[in-house]
Amino acid sequence: MPSAYLVWGLLIYAWIGNYMIRMALSSLLPPIMTELGLSYTRAGFLATAFFYAYMAMQLPAGFLGDRLGRRRVVLGGILLGVLASLFTGLAGSFAALFAARLLTGLSQGSMFSNDRVIIAAYTPKEKMAMGQGVSFSGAGLGTTLGLLLAGVLGELMPWRGVFFVFALPPLLAAFLLWRLVPEPPSPSVADVAGWTFRRVAATPALWILGLAGIMPVYLQFVLATWGPLFFSEVGVSDLGRSALYASFQGVAAPFGLFAMGWLADRAHERGISRKVVIALTILLAGASIGALGTVLAAKGSPGLVAFFIMATSFFLWGTWGPVYALMADRFPPGVLGSAFGLLNTICFVGSIVGPFLTGWIKDVTGSFAGGCYGAAVVAGLGAVVVMAFPQPLRLKRAQKR
Repeated sequence: MPSAYLVWGLLIYAWIGNYMIRMALSSLLPPIMTELGLSYTRAGFLATAFFYAYMAMQLPAGFLGDRLGRRRVVLGGILLGVLASLFTGLAGSFAALFAARLLTGLSQGSMFSNDRVIIAAYTPKEKMAMGQGVSFSGAGLGTTLGLLLAGVLGELMPWRGVFFVFALPPLLAAFLLWRLVPEPPSPSVADVAGWTFRRVAATPALWILGLAGIMPVYLQFVLATWGPLFFSEVGVSDLGRSALYASFQGVAAPFGLFAMGWLADRAHERGISRKVVIALTILLAGASIGALGTVLAAKGSPGLVAFFIMATSFFLWGTWGPVYALMADRFPPGVLGSAFGLLNTICFVGSIVGPFLTGWIKDVTGSFAGGCYGAAVVAGLGAVVVMAFPQPLRLKRAQKR
């Protein structure tokens, strides 16, 4: 059996490759919008193409992973993502680019429902929130590298060429996972007895976590999609600098995942529900993006914009370690892929609404400030929802895992 740290590290790298392809579009939106003559609303719609397919793939991927094997579905998704990145670079129209981003979403939607189960299988129970958080930090690092490198390369080559370059890292990720990470042990018959998908879908705790999770996903992809253009609003004119500053959001993500995962595990040991940590992180993320809106409205300094983007990112990413630990507590391994798939399907409603609505508000008001204020309200609702999770604030005893 491989060590938990090896599995964490390889999945971190796989997520980096995924997110580089996912996030490149945000840094390259200015030349894409110019070439295709797109408004902010249409550009926001293009940015959501990925998420329509990503959401649609969550349940099928989890279902297939539960039955065909987690590793097999993860590897197939990564390789399909390589092809999708190449197709994106070949797209010559809005329709073709939209279709390529749909394919990208389908490919990357295969990973989450299954890699979270692999992490749960190889991580010691007492480190579950931190393990789920740390292993997901590749998404934050990939956000940084995708935004930054796409901006830099976008000044050196046509935007299509960036997607050809970004197709390479996932190939190595697929090879390393194939060679070094075996399929997790199959669940016993007793493990899945009585657990059907209908029972998973009828679990109120899953829907509460999913509805609460819409809010940090909403914030995440407002920042991820429009972050470079936030800096344009305060006077940063060139593509490379705006992409560099926006990429700081990814730098903050691993620290948030580690810190809040660690805090949730320590709170759990002391008999405090992890939902308290989740509510706290969502509230602080909302306060941070509200402050960002104030800076944008006042045409403040790029340094302040970067600070509040990083603060928002730190807290919204910190939500996920304790959320995934609660999921691993609630469902047996034999149906955990389907459970994670349904959870992420619900959460990623925020990825469709957030970029589009924020782009529309920008077109109507001429500023991104209103979109940030709206995101702050959304975050407040998320904190309220998660407190309804069916677990007392103070547990009867520390639930050693």
